[in-house]
Amino acid sequence: MSVGVRRGYMLLALYIIEVIKDLGTKPSLDKLMVATERQGEIIARDMIMKIPEGLTPIETGEEIYRRFMEDAGAEVSIHKRDEKSVTFIVNQCPFHGAFLDVGIDCGIFLKGLCSSLTLPAIQATLKQFDPRLQVENVVARDSAEDICLERVYMSE
Repeated sequence: MSVGVRRGYMLLALYIIEVIKDLGTKPSLDKLMVATERQGEIIARDMIMKIPEGLTPIETGEEIYRRFMEDAGAEVSIHKRDEKSVTFIVNQCPFHGAFLDVGIDCGIFLKGLCSSLTLPAIQATLKQFDPRLQVENVVARDSAEDICLERVYMSE
């Protein structure tokens, strides 16, 4: 990941901390969710031209997740794939790294990072392609050396 991207994530982390201090956690995260919905629309507009035609919905979800995370600077690979889901290993997470860079090293808070920041942004993008596509965290890293497992699947 480039230094500039890392600095951008650091600024975002610091900004989120300041907003939480001013507004409180719930209102701040509510505002962040509104922003992720808009971000999902914008990212989807960009990705629609890059996603190959003729993919199944789960293949589309796989492609969107992979592109989203790699574009963000993450290192991801497929851990497990079947006809209903794809589970990814996230080896390097730039979002996790940014929060560590600004001094947030509480494992509990960092585990909530995925549910509050990364996954809602991916989810908002996925739903632009198929509202049944879902993403979930299966395993959250405890440290920078650990991995995360995240699964893209079709809801019933």
